[in-house]
Amino acid sequence: TRGHLTLEGRKISKSRGWYIGLRQFLSDYRPDYLRYYLLAIGPYSQDDLNFDWGDFATRVNSELIGNLGNLVNRALGFASKKFGGVPEPGEFSGADEAAREAAKKMPAAVGDLLEEGHTDRALRRLMDFSSSVNGYFQRSEPWRGGPGAATCVYVAVNSVRSLAVCANPFIPHSARAVWEQLGLDGSPEAPWDGAGDFAVEAGHRLGRVEPVFEPVVPR
Repeated sequence: TRGHLTLEGRKISKSRGWYIGLRQFLSDYRPDYLRYYLLAIGPYSQDDLNFDWGDFATRVNSELIGNLGNLVNRALGFASKKFGGVPEPGEFSGADEAAREAAKKMPAAVGDLLEEGHTDRALRRLMDFSSSVNGYFQRSEPWRGGPGAATCVYVAVNSVRSLAVCANPFIPHSARAVWEQLGLDGSPEAPWDGAGDFAVEAGHRLGRVEPVFEPVVPR
């Protein structure tokens, strides 16, 4: 059983005008923003959940946009602009191998947590992986054009594919948008056991790359 949902720490009351109208909310914000926020704050327990407008804006802006959206934009954008698509990787360094191994292991870790009912922890594991790929990309500095640039971009693009598949249960509209930017056939409802595969091959042309999310202005 779950607890109650409160708004800014107060009990929701439609008669007192202290509530969030779902229709109005969805006209102002994307459905995935609500899904993401409620899943992120909703542990599998009887605790009450509190919807806080400031926390909502912070999580969307710093986590969805600053983490996941940033990775998608920089990895796919760089691949398109500098390589015209997915480059042929060269020899894998230790950092490249570690990033590839993390992508292989992430789907099973997220899937196990989902099966155990720990949705918030599964989502956090997914976002931690996104953050780690961001760090890997930043440290590898492919924009300098060194010998490992192509390999880094190849790994990053395939990591984005893994994220799209594993993000689909949480934020399906956004996962679909990422899938389309990857220029892949089908949908992010791809087989989970293949989510960690590096299935985006060298020479693949990506779709149109644009920001996946829009910032939320705090109320």
